[in-house]
Parts: sequence; structure tokens; C-alpha cells
Amino acid sequence: MPTIGSNRIVLTGMGHWHPENVLDNNFFETLDIGSSSQWIEDVVGIKERRSVMTKDDIIRLRRGEVTRKQLVAEGGIMRIEDMCRKTWEMSWNRATINGSATDVDHIICGTSVPDWNIPANACAIAGELELAASAFDINSACSSFVVNLHVAKSLLDTGASKSALIFNPERYTTKMDYTSRNSSVLFGDGASAAVLEANNSVDGLELLDTIISSSPKSYKHVQIPDNGVFWQNGKAVQKFAITKTIAITLEILEKNGLTKDDMSYFIGHQANLRMLTSASARQNVTGERHLFNVDIKGNQGAAGAPCVLSEHWDKFKSGDIIVVAVVGSGLTWGAALFKKI
Repeated sequence: MPTIGSNRIVLTGMGHWHPENVLDNNFFETLDIGSSSQWIEDVVGIKERRSVMTKDDIIRLRRGEVTRKQLVAEGGIMRIEDMCRKTWEMSWNRATINGSATDVDHIICGTSVPDWNIPANACAIAGELELAASAFDINSACSSFVVNLHVAKSLLDTGASKSALIFNPERYTTKMDYTSRNSSVLFGDGASAAVLEANNSVDGLELLDTIISSSPKSYKHVQIPDNGVFWQNGKAVQKFAITKTIAITLEILEKNGLTKDDMSYFIGHQANLRMLTSASARQNVTGERHLFNVDIKGNQGAAGAPCVLSEHWDKFKSGDIIVVAVVGSGLTWGAALFKKI
């Protein structure tokens, strides 16, 4: 049995994918929900987002001509297994280029809009990808990526496991109320994959630390009821998101003997650009040090932050310090600290 903590925990490969269907702000003007294209961009900083549904199907939902259940039956909503296949290929190729992963001990899925109650969505994904591994779901809404990392790191730190594959597929656009502008203009769909290994001889992003936390008394502030649509207490969530993003970022840096000036790059939960800009500016993280995609991909739930990390995979240089800070329903929040090796 290897000594506990004897190997570095390294993110050796990342993958991301977004649907081809582009929902720009002009499209939302056609839905007649009281939002002009310029209003949306001014208020939340989002110009467009992606959806697994076509514009025609969204209009049908808006008019009450079809239900989500019917769209699923018609094949109008992509399965998460198919989304994950695309991210898997990219993440695995990147890991293989680094001379790393040969098999996977654990497959973890974190999604807010699952296909299955049982079996675990991770099992369905593993079955489709023909991977034999311990597969299970861990859902913490938009905080899932960091929570998944936290659990995977704990498993690998014991020495009993050598690798884990994390999937975060999200399809929030299928759970929107398209008669209201309150949330429908915010969200987009996407998926990410991350290969995590306990190995001292691989390249990638070393996972130095993770922190997770929650305030369950506030669980009602953000929700998708069974067979319902997304709802949130916008004002309460905005304040919470900014406050906790800043606090958790500083906490993980200080815990590891670092300051905000040591941070090479910051990636926050892709809720909306105005929130992100406020949180990053208060930490003096501006310009190219602040990485995001929410302006053209929308709020992708748990997939947002890891997709940004994957999109900039080739940008990081040896010694770079990257902080990923996320917030989500629950209310939950967390941070992950990486160092490029």
C-alpha cells in the first residue's frame, strides 16, 4: 500500500463542449418577455449562450405547445452521456499526450439536470464510454466541480486509488421558464471532463488544496423542484455569490501561505459577468488574469468554471497559480487551488 499523500494529485487532462445552437440576445427579444438585447447585456453582461435545444423547440415550450418530457421522448434534448462523450475524448487525449492515464479507478458525475434518478448518471456515462470503474454521482449544483475534486482528491490521497474522471454536464436551458426574463436570459448548456491522477511523474495542474462549505438554512434560495423549472431569489443570491467568492478565494490562498498577488489566474462561477467582474475587481484580479466565458456561453451551472479551465488549458505556464472559486444552490461554495507543473 502506498504511503498516504506520497503522490502529487494532478489534473492531467481537461475537456469541454458546448452545443451548436446559439441563443443570442436578439432571440430573447422575439420571445416577448420584456428584455431588449441591450438591456440583457447591460444588466448581466451576457451576449449569447448555447442550448441543447433548437430555437424552434424553445419557442414551442414558450407557447405551451410541447413539454420537456415530450421533447425528451422526441429526442429533442441531448442525453448527458452523449455530451460527456465529447468532453471525454478531449480530456483523455490531453492526458495521453502527457504520457499519463491508462485506466480510471473512479468516475464521478455532478449535474443539476440529470437523465436518471437511478442508476447513477456516472454509471450511465461509464456504460456508454465502455469504462469499467467505480461510478457514482455527487451533486452540489453549481459548486459540483470543486466538490467533485474535493472527494476525488480524498480518495486519491489515501493511496488506494490512482485516478478519477470527473464529468459535469449541464442542461439548464431545458429547465427555464421562457415566459419570464428573470432567469431564462442567464443560462446556457455545456459539459466538462477532468482527469485526475495520483502521480509524481506527470505534467498538468497540481491540485494543491480544496475547500468546500455550505449554509443549508438557505437551501430554498435556489431550486429546481421535481418536474418544475428553475427559480432563485436573485437579490439574495447575487450578494451571497460575490461575498463568498471573495471570501473563499482569500481563504484558500491564506491557508497555503499565498496572497492574492500570488494568484496568476482567477476563475469564478460563471453566473453573470457583472457579478464576476465585481468579485474579481475587489481582489485586484483584472485584465488577462481573470478568465471567463459567461459573456458568450451564459451560466453553464457546474460546467462553467471547468469549461473555462479547459478552454485555457494551453495558456498556463510552469509555476502559475490558479484559483477556481464556485458558488451554488444549497447554498454551497468552494475553491480549488492549482499550480502548473
